[in-house]
Amino acid sequence: MRTEGADLDIRYFDEAIAPEAAERVVLRVPEGTITINNSPDAQIHVDCELHGNIASISEWAASVRRHDSILIIAVETPKDIYATAVSVEIPDTVKDLEVHSLKGEIDIRDCRMDILAISDLGNLHIHGAHNVEASSVHGSVTVLNSGSSTINTIEGSVRCSKISGSLHVETQDGDIQAVHVKGNVIALSTSGDISVLKPEGRIRLVSKAGDVELELSGIFGGGEVNTYSGDINLMFEDANVEFRAETLSGQISSPGTTISNGVGPRRCTFKMGQGSKRLHVKSVLGDIEVD
Repeated sequence: MRTEGADLDIRYFDEAIAPEAAERVVLRVPEGTITINNSPDAQIHVDCELHGNIASISEWAASVRRHDSILIIAVETPKDIYATAVSVEIPDTVKDLEVHSLKGEIDIRDCRMDILAISDLGNLHIHGAHNVEASSVHGSVTVLNSGSSTINTIEGSVRCSKISGSLHVETQDGDIQAVHVKGNVIALSTSGDISVLKPEGRIRLVSKAGDVELELSGIFGGGEVNTYSGDINLMFEDANVEFRAETLSGQISSPGTTISNGVGPRRCTFKMGQGSKRLHVKSVLGDIEVD
């Protein structure tokens, strides 16, 4: 335990920090829920809820350091004090934001800047950012209504929607869901499922053991889908695509087309619309189904 129950106290701290010439803010909060929003003025506002030893907590203050155009704010606490919630408001003059946490959940909303967010154990939620780079070892990552995004997790799931740029996601055991991505999509998962709906750029979807779902509609840049043992489900709606599918030992189901069922891999090819973009789909052991 951090401290004895009789010594516990709860304190709230708030501080306004002038960014001055800072274009990048680095926020380090080892634990606790972290909420970040756009500032109503030109100041950085930091609010903290701390629990801990009565004697130590009254003397606590956040660490603020400056180096050229970088402002570093650290909510560092001794063993007998811990932060349960930290709220930060960032002004528009800041162009880059870094948030680091060991086991805190990070929620960033409507900060139109480049964002780097890292938490080992916590979930990440980012909404309305310019560009995003996010990673979590065991937590999930959600990115909504943002620009180009790069996301990495080990066990956490990833959900992205309304991405105006490109999307690159890598995870080992987590599932990936991406909806309405205007740029190219790369989604790589070792054992998780992948679902990509209505991408507009090129795609590369790879899952070793997970299933893959792909829905195409209208604009599409071509690409590839690969699994080893997972099944692949495809939905085409007014798509201009030249389709090629192959599976070594699985089945291919595509209404209105002829499937080669001789010795060796099963294959299927056809065109939809103008067939201007090629989609190559391959599964070694899994089935391929076209709706």
